[in-house]
Amino acid sequence: MKIILIISALVYTSLSLAQMAVVDIKLRPAGSFKVTSKEIKGSVVKKGDAYEAQNILVGLKNVETGISLRDQHTRKHLEVEKYPEAVLVSAKGQGGRGEGVIKIHGVEKKISGTYKIEGDKMQASFPIKLSEFGFTGIKYMGVGVDDEAIINVSLPIKK
Repeated sequence: MKIILIISALVYTSLSLAQMAVVDIKLRPAGSFKVTSKEIKGSVVKKGDAYEAQNILVGLKNVETGISLRDQHTRKHLEVEKYPEAVLVSAKGQGGRGEGVIKIHGVEKKISGTYKIEGDKMQASFPIKLSEFGFTGIKYMGVGVDDEAIINVSLPIKK
């Protein structure tokens, strides 16, 4: 659940008045949910035909899943008092593909994914393995969380 919350925080970021990050989580044996955070800080910088981002912060203390009990469990697994933010430490992209480093739950890992430009925003998507960030055995009443989650992020672009 911790990784789910962190991922959702990094997944979907929007530079409208309500910035947001969303992580898509799949459940076993069936089902899914989204983890969202409206606490996002940062932007992408365009440099020629390439894009760069650094220190994109996603607040985790108020992540939401649509169910208050699941919100509590997610925050507990994320250890939000100890790790209040997830961070896209750095990222570079060109031609629709990108690589970077993300820090979740105190663990930094390399990531890679795809992106597209929509007006003055970048829509990026990348998979992560929750177990690589120390999240394992997340289960409630016989329903578990898949190890792979997809983070989708929408960030504003500065030129």
